[in-house]
Parts: sequence; C-alpha cells; structure tokens
Amino acid sequence: MSETSDQGQASSFDIDIRSLLPADSPRFTLDHAHVRALAESEAEFPPILVHRATLRVVDGMHRLRATALRNRRTISARWFEGDEQAAFLRAVECNMRHGLPLSRDERKQAALRILRAHPDWSDRSIAEMTGWNATGVGALRRDITDPGARPETRVGRDGRVRPSNTAEGRRMAAEVISRNPEASLREIARQAGISVGTARDVRRRLANGQEAIPAGRCSGGPTGTTPTSTDEDRMRLGRVPDLAHRITLFDGLRNDPSLRLNENGRLVLHRLRTQLRTTEEWKRLAPTVPLHGRNAVADILSACADDLKEMAQELRCAEDSLAG
Repeated sequence: MSETSDQGQASSFDIDIRSLLPADSPRFTLDHAHVRALAESEAEFPPILVHRATLRVVDGMHRLRATALRNRRTISARWFEGDEQAAFLRAVECNMRHGLPLSRDERKQAALRILRAHPDWSDRSIAEMTGWNATGVGALRRDITDPGARPETRVGRDGRVRPSNTAEGRRMAAEVISRNPEASLREIARQAGISVGTARDVRRRLANGQEAIPAGRCSGGPTGTTPTSTDEDRMRLGRVPDLAHRITLFDGLRNDPSLRLNENGRLVLHRLRTQLRTTEEWKRLAPTVPLHGRNAVADILSACADDLKEMAQELRCAEDSLAG
C-alpha cells in the first residue's frame, strides 16, 4: 500500500474489506435499504476513508456493506492520519457534507461528544460542525458542565480565542486601555478577544467616567454566571409580542422620519416587513412539510431564529450602553 493521507490529492489503494473495523461514527445504525440500493447500482464508489492507526472506517460504511453485497473482497480506500478523536471529528464532517443526512438525535449526540472532548470550543463552532443549533449546544453545555469549571475562553469558528462571556472581554479591554491608552481599537479588540464595536464602547464608557461593563443584564458577572435582570427585562425577554402588537410596533417605526427618510432606514423597514410576512407564511406552510423533512426544516428555522435573537440582544445591549 502506498503512503497516503486523507487529503484530496492523496492516491487511493485497494484494501481487503475483511481487515476493516466498523466506523466510530456519529451514525447510530446503517440504512439497509440504502445499502441495497448502492449494491444494486452500477456506480463505482468513491474511495472510503480509513483510520490508519485502527483500521476503522472513518467515512464509507454504506459503501463498504454494499461492496460486500456485490461479493467483492476489496474496496478502494484512502488513509486518515490522526488520533481517534480527530477521526471522529472527520467522520462527523464527512457525514454532514455528503451522503444520508444524520438524524436529529445523531447530530445531538455528536455535539454532546465533541462538547465533552473540547469544552473550550464555542457553541457556534460545534453547531456548525454537527448541524445542531447553537442554542441547543449551549443547553447541552449547561447540562454537563459544573458552572465553576467552565473555561474562561472559547475557540470560535475562525480559530480565535475569546472570553466565554462579554463581561470578561470588556474587563480585559479596560485593562488593555489602562496599560496603553493610545492603543488602536483593533489592537484592543484583538488582545481582549472582542469586537471592534465593543472595544469602541468600552473606550467611550471609560472616557466618560463609567464602568466598562454596562449595568443590568448585559453586565455579565463572574465567568460562567448569568447576568441579573430587572423585572422589566424578564418580561421583555420572556414574552414575545403577538402578531397584532408586532404590526403596531412596525407601524410606529414606519412613520419615524429617521428611518423612512434614509436608505438604510428604508432597508430596515423592508426587512422587518418581509420578516412579518415570512412568519405568517411559515404558519401556513408548516403542515405541508413531509414528515421525513420536518426535523431538517425545524433545525434550519431554529438556527435562523438563534441568529435573529442574537441580533436582538446586540441591539438591546447597545441601547443599554447608550442609556448608561
């Protein structure tokens, strides 16, 4: 067998299927109907991926079983180099990228396993890898982690290390500014692991004699703790306005000259109008989604909702910062 890796340019080789071990895969079981369909097809399968150290299949168990049903003794393969945890991560990546979609429970368990192995990874990076939404990953993290043992930093999708809460990032930014008042916003953001916008807000607050961390629900507290909220905040966060109230709020915005008389403001109004219509359309369309596709549609909608909630939170935090 030639020396290869799992990279796209690596050469493939034939390996005896009897020498291979079952995959350490995010998939609970194989789809036997899919195996039969593959076996009965005339297609030549792409090489499977095999973990060199253990001879476990990383990606391609359906193809392996289909090859056995074709009464063949060998299958085309490529090596994967790395430890067993890296092999599992690659298996998740491959299953998310092609082949049969993972079920909801399979994606959840994959996220849970990765979270236990890499507690310093951000919720979003794990969600992106597994197809499980970031809010769900955060809930899993709270279920399995002692609050006092949560890491103070997390690694994001871009590989950057950031504080696990905004409050800690603001504290670090304040320290950077105190050490070097002439530091650029980009340098402050880089050292503190926060956005340039947050760095700008910290500098503004300090220049005005305020605390770096706004009071209230955006202030954070010790790493891993939940910020305190006022009763008004709890009401605002815990109860979503009904459609009639949303339309009333929108009508008020639509009559605001600061929005309707400039290009960005008109775009905001257009997006809000579209969002209101989209919600009603989903209520009408949801019952028509086929049963086998409902989990996937629900996960996509949940991920989109998470993104919108994060944006809403940023807007509220910005409002609190200005009010402070």
